[in-house]
Amino acid sequence: MKPVTSRRLRWLTAAATPVVILVTVGYADAAGATPFMIASILNFTLASTLLGFLILAYPSGELRSNANRALVALTAVLVGGPRLIRLLADDPAQGGGPDNPYLLIHSPAIANAMTTLPYLFDIVILVAFVAFVVARWVRASGLTRRTLSPVLLPTIGLLLILVVDSATIVIAVPAAVREVLDAAQLLARAAIPIGFVIGLLRMQMARSAIADLVVELGATPAPARMREALANALGDPTLSVGYWTPAADSYFDSDGASMSLPAENSGRAVTLLEREGAPLAAIVHDSALLGDPGLVASVASALRLAVENERLQAEVETQLDEVRASRARIVEAGDTERKRVERDLHDGAQQRLVSLTLALRLARTKLGDEANAGVLLSLDQASAEAKAALSELRELARGIHPQILTEVGLGAALESLADRSPVDVSVDVGEGRYAPAVEGAVYFAVSEALANVAKYASAGHVRVRTVWKDDSLTVEVADDGVGGADPTKGSGLRGLADRLAAVDGTLEVVSPKGGGTLLLAHIPSAAPMTRPG
Repeated sequence: MKPVTSRRLRWLTAAATPVVILVTVGYADAAGATPFMIASILNFTLASTLLGFLILAYPSGELRSNANRALVALTAVLVGGPRLIRLLADDPAQGGGPDNPYLLIHSPAIANAMTTLPYLFDIVILVAFVAFVVARWVRASGLTRRTLSPVLLPTIGLLLILVVDSATIVIAVPAAVREVLDAAQLLARAAIPIGFVIGLLRMQMARSAIADLVVELGATPAPARMREALANALGDPTLSVGYWTPAADSYFDSDGASMSLPAENSGRAVTLLEREGAPLAAIVHDSALLGDPGLVASVASALRLAVENERLQAEVETQLDEVRASRARIVEAGDTERKRVERDLHDGAQQRLVSLTLALRLARTKLGDEANAGVLLSLDQASAEAKAALSELRELARGIHPQILTEVGLGAALESLADRSPVDVSVDVGEGRYAPAVEGAVYFAVSEALANVAKYASAGHVRVRTVWKDDSLTVEVADDGVGGADPTKGSGLRGLADRLAAVDGTLEVVSPKGGGTLLLAHIPSAAPMTRPG
């Protein structure tokens, strides 16, 4: 609730007890036969008006309708006016009493009328308050009734007792009846301040429920659970929530069905949630809850936080998806460029070196062994350099992107890695083919892992195995080396993890010191497809 409302409630609670005391004293003075003092009239009028305000303004601290304001104003007029006129018209000296210093109206008819008229007006005002309080109780929601009941129930009792008590002044009743009425009044007046305290405690509990609601909605529950949480917080099982969809220019409920906002005078109220003037959601609830706008506003704020949190999470997820897609496109573009460079080297420079080697061999053959020894030595050296350059170029092309991976598949490509490794490697890979991005990620991950084993592990054997299960390809690279590999140190394992992340893969490293190293790469993948023969 708003802080100003809380301050009003504290003020009303503090004022409850003295107001009831003032009504008690004022009522006794006004009902007596002799104490004709302006202070007594003001006391009773002020106390009655303040008590009326207190009853109608609880628990918000405000009079929220013109009818309530009119009733409070009418209370001041009908309670104070007739008593003031009685003070100005009553002349006790005619009956042998003391002079009335305030006697201004010398009319026996008016004086006689004022003997009973103030109490008749009291009955009218009291009956009006009873009607207002009962109507408010009937319109209130279950949650609001729990807050109102400790105050309104003793208030209704007090008002009815005062109606009967005012009637007994006009109509004579036995003294025993008046004693019972006086005792009942004291009990009702004592119950009202206690009711205020109980009502405020229940309101505090309702605020705690709102705090729990904020925590629950912070976990971004499903829309149906969100509606249930809001309904429980407001005590309105008929509550519904509509979420604004800009594309459809309409609200939709948790089931995805289009939702129309209720019309006026339908008994349903709508609390709209907006963000910078744009609609976010709408809470459709019992119009009785409008009697406690602070509670509705608190629940609406909690829902706004939940909707905003959900929107932000959706934006973050969208950005993450965009980052993943961008990273995958970058890796795919890199692989495509690798293939192009490998193809250009194979079809261009590599073929030229092959032609050069053949030309040198042909020239050496044509010259024969009788040619100049220096020339023959130069040709032999040139031929050897050409062969070495061709071998290095082929190794370079294989490192950029192995042609065997594209043409034959992952198994053959990993076998070629094993053949070139200085460490003994066993390979267990199935026959199927995977997506090019997946095969490329596995190949380069295994290549980096074997390079790390050769450099740091001091291993005698490495096992490479792939297993596809539950839409995931798992690659195991296990060695019997010294262990102690730390993914946080060096760039090798970090680069390997980054490469796998580009295809939504993950890397797990198990490397106890002296116990070898196990690399587990998990890559989401469709089932392997056997290459058609």
